[in-house]
Amino acid sequence: MRSGRHGAVRPPVGVLIQQDRTDFILFAVILLVAVAVMALTGWTSPAFWVSLLSVPATVVLVIRRIDRLSRDELRAEELL
Repeated sequence: MRSGRHGAVRPPVGVLIQQDRTDFILFAVILLVAVAVMALTGWTSPAFWVSLLSVPATVVLVIRRIDRLSRDELRAEELL
């Protein structure tokens, strides 16, 4: 049987973002560039559609990164 707390609470998202600030700044830059390209080009431009595809991909990467950081944080607490 595993030792440790059952139903351990994950750390707040703000704490996780502060731990790995560089990755989240890069994700924000990707989103800003994608939105800027979408705003400056029309919906008939291929750049608009590539930017449109990059927005949900970046959101998925952010969610996966937060999940990974929270799992690593919980794993570190179990070792204590």
